Amino acid sequence: PYVGPNDKIPVNDHRNVELELLNPGLVHLELYRIAKAAKQLGVPYAPCLLGFEGHGGNRTPTIRGLVVHEHNADLLREAHVEMQSHLVETEYKERQREIYGKWKRLIKGMMTKERLAREYAND
Repeated sequence: PYVGPNDKIPVNDHRNVELELLNPGLVHLELYRIAKAAKQLGVPYAPCLLGFEGHGGNRTPTIRGLVVHEHNADLLREAHVEMQSHLVETEYKERQREIYGKWKRLIKGMMTKERLAREYAND
């Protein structure tokens, strides 16, 4: 049956939704760290079960992405783009900080070596 915007997302006993049994009115989003965006925005979601993988006697569920209402899909996509750009910016700043720290350490080491060479060169 169709799942309306105000209805709860129907989940199974393991609190996820199987992709093959996806109801109309719901959308599967498979984006990197999309659950974090949904959680921050307070959007109701459920993990999506794609199937089972493994060989032999070990079969493990493959859970990737989220299932959300159709009207929330665009909101989450936009929030995901913003989060990714913010994440890239943060990673860039962190990398710059690491680079400057390594240069500082190198220069301090060279200055210390030079000072010690000057002080103890006569001994």
